[in-house]
Amino acid sequence: MRKEITYLALFLALFTSCEEYYKPDLEVVASTLVVESRISNNLEQSFVKLSMTKDFYNTTASQDVVGAKVELVQVGGSILKGIDGGTGYFTFTSSPVPGKKYFLRITNQKDIYQSETVLMPPIPQIDSLYTIHNVEKSYRTDAFGNPGLVETPGRKIYIDAPITSSLEYYRFDWRAVLQWVYTPPAPAVGPPPPAWYGWKSIYDLGTFNLAGPKEFSSSDKVTKHSIVSLAYNTQAYLDSISQVGFGWILILDEYGTTKSSYDFHEKLNKQLSAEGSLFDPVLTQVYGNIKCTSDPTKTILGFFELNSYRQYRYFLNLGVDEGSQAVQRRLNRYPDISYEGHLIGERPSFWESN
Repeated sequence: MRKEITYLALFLALFTSCEEYYKPDLEVVASTLVVESRISNNLEQSFVKLSMTKDFYNTTASQDVVGAKVELVQVGGSILKGIDGGTGYFTFTSSPVPGKKYFLRITNQKDIYQSETVLMPPIPQIDSLYTIHNVEKSYRTDAFGNPGLVETPGRKIYIDAPITSSLEYYRFDWRAVLQWVYTPPAPAVGPPPPAWYGWKSIYDLGTFNLAGPKEFSSSDKVTKHSIVSLAYNTQAYLDSISQVGFGWILILDEYGTTKSSYDFHEKLNKQLSAEGSLFDPVLTQVYGNIKCTSDPTKTILGFFELNSYRQYRYFLNLGVDEGSQAVQRRLNRYPDISYEGHLIGERPSFWESN
């Protein structure tokens, strides 16, 4: 009996002993330059952002690069100098010329960094945009945690785009702006209150939407490339059943890219989705195309690319079901549209209708 009590005391002592957290020793490495760049024919989207990495246990904000110099160098031509905003964020006053080759040169303290030479693609275009009835299938858990199949009917938006010797690869971003109307209940006495005209956006928050010849059977055209699927039932996107959807404004940003840019973003997609394999490189192994020419042993994180850019806008009224006649119209005006909002008694200036 005494032996059993001793064992019990030792057992309790094991679970009541002081707990000490293990903090492994990690090698403190020097900060690494991070280059985030997007340069196109649209100056509003052209920038280079420089920052430095920090150690694993460092809880301070990321370190901006101050006093650096950024240049976009045309091979055999002019040099476009970046304008420093003071925090390592550089903008430009001129755009690269389609068909010309450029490289990025960065001078930071005693180090000089240079990218691979990249060809500026021609301005992209799409041949057509169209919608096809589609049923999206997903799973949703009920109140008891059991998964159930959910089918959402709607229309999927596709595009066709040309493939030429000078432009074969594309990247797409989109934003869909849902217009809605709310009619307040009329009072017992007096005139009815004015209607509310509102809008709400949904964004492309998934992986990079890429298109290129190796994904399609036709070598001279990108065909039936999926952009987004929108449900017939607009209540799936609105905040109240009192709001009634009144059509979509689709904002489609099309970028002409290069083969190296396509391959780089495709590797990122494999890591950002569940489609990658065990042997795919991890994010830190998806190396960019910038090197330190003054010290080749230094590692630089980032990728330099040139994108040609064009924006398309469409008004879409998808109807209520598969039997509805969908309305589609290309828009030729490009007003700024905020993420969401509403006006009382008047439609916003960008409002579209059938």
